Amino acid sequence: MTPRPRASLLPAGTKTADIGTLALPRPFLAAAPPDLDRLHRQVLQQAHNQATAILADARTEAEQIIATAKLQRARILDPLLHPPWPAPIMILNDRWRLHAPLHADSSAMAALYKAHELADPATVVVAKVFHQAHSDPQRLRAFLREVRGIRLRHPNIGQIIDSGQDFTSQALYLISPLYQPGSLNLHLQQPSAACLPLGWKLWVVDQVLAGLQAAAVSNIIHLDIKPQNIVLDGPANVRIIDWGMSQLHEDGRSVSTVLPGGTKWFASPEQLGGTATAPSSLSDLYGVGALAYWLLTGAEPLRREIETDPETANEAISGILQVRRLMEAGVRPERADRLSPGVSEQLGRLVDQWLSYAPADRAPPRLAPSAALGWARRRLDSHISRAALHPSWQGRGYLRTG
Repeated sequence: MTPRPRASLLPAGTKTADIGTLALPRPFLAAAPPDLDRLHRQVLQQAHNQATAILADARTEAEQIIATAKLQRARILDPLLHPPWPAPIMILNDRWRLHAPLHADSSAMAALYKAHELADPATVVVAKVFHQAHSDPQRLRAFLREVRGIRLRHPNIGQIIDSGQDFTSQALYLISPLYQPGSLNLHLQQPSAACLPLGWKLWVVDQVLAGLQAAAVSNIIHLDIKPQNIVLDGPANVRIIDWGMSQLHEDGRSVSTVLPGGTKWFASPEQLGGTATAPSSLSDLYGVGALAYWLLTGAEPLRREIETDPETANEAISGILQVRRLMEAGVRPERADRLSPGVSEQLGRLVDQWLSYAPADRAPPRLAPSAALGWARRRLDSHISRAALHPSWQGRGYLRTG
């Protein structure tokens, strides 16, 4: 026997969704036992609560979807309507966007710019552009020398990310990381630099020697060591940049036929044509000596002597010629230990030896020029160890590398 369907308790036309607001007929309520009536009300209340929670969750989810869509739309349109950077100065080969000049420490051979890769706008790099290099042999040589430095991989040597020639402007360019806090030259101009400890200064010299020593292993000499070409890469690393004057060398001596020249105060006599000796790793050692002298005394070697000499102070004799004239006359810079009370006599004599005008006098006799940088590091070790015992050096976190 087929069971008869049970009669619906809902009034005709009542939808299931209306169950939360359903009012039962009075006859049913009157006839229903008290327990059944209470159970029925509990069921209805639970259903009402569940329906309300479902609607609230759905509303919240819908609002989140709408807010996400609006945010995505704003991210797409905002850079077009309100770019976070000014109009580009130049775009190199549809890859690198130059957006701000870097006037500090730029050289005469090339211009420096802040830039980023179009595919990665968040990462800022440095673009070094050799404008008109195709018509200027000197700029072209500087570019090629720096490209040669790409093969130098060492923590104390600045890296090159990319290099090439822009197919629109024909400018040659190099792309390198933007090292922070930046050049040693700018760093020591800050007011806080007045209290830098001796150990920190010797640590900088040590890392510069380490980078030059690595370059010498690859038969490359830098020939332009100066504060502008030394950058601080974070709190515990130093890098040598700008290899535009570098030269290849064999058996410790340069094989180039072009006189490299140099920067006033920091170039060795052989770079300035003051001797018949070809530049070598000993020339870089002179540059390190000049850098150390500047760090220890706050002045470049021979600056005091030029300013107090009436003939070299003459405006008719300017620039590198002033320095070369004093070198040829045998005038020596005052030793660092006599100008800075915190510098020991032994350290003053070591730096003075590196600044010898005769290349052979900068290192022990019969020592190959390429080995002079390693010898200089070893000699510096004892002074770094003594400086590390001073309270001003403690807890600064500077690390020796190499």
